[in-house]
Amino acid sequence: MMKKLISMLLCSIFPLISFAQQSDSLTLGKSNREFFIKGDQKYKFSEYKKVFTNQEALGYMKKANTNSTVSQIFGAVGGGFIGFGLVKEITKNKTVYYNGVAVKEKQAGGWGLIGIGLGAIGIGIPFAISADKNLKKAIRTQNKAAGTEETKAASYRLDISGNSIGLTYTF
Repeated sequence: MMKKLISMLLCSIFPLISFAQQSDSLTLGKSNREFFIKGDQKYKFSEYKKVFTNQEALGYMKKANTNSTVSQIFGAVGGGFIGFGLVKEITKNKTVYYNGVAVKEKQAGGWGLIGIGLGAIGIGIPFAISADKNLKKAIRTQNKAAGTEETKAASYRLDISGNSIGLTYTF
């Protein structure tokens, strides 16, 4: 029974594997470890100089990298200001003891810091959008230069990683 099941499974998967189309076009992955996928190779974001051979595409990628860094800096600074402002706002009423007598002391709130943080994040958003656009331009330019621009053809792919198996159908 088990032999029949395994042989049936292999016979049904074989046509999918043998007719799957694998192109050398460059695509985006879904994680930072597999950021660029070129054929069977998977590259990290930091390895973009290995992936891009076209100078125009490399220029777009450098712009995307710079804009992404600026966006992350503004986002981190803005998040820090928002967090610090929220803590100040929550803890603005404080009880202080002077010689055993409880005195309620009011401190300045953190709404100003929250506003500065939101402003910093607002500045970072256009940089993030620009980084995404430049990244997509770089991939499109590299694929055009290599002559491997993706066509809209359906394909199957068997993904085996760790202790999981998946079948990907791309259309």
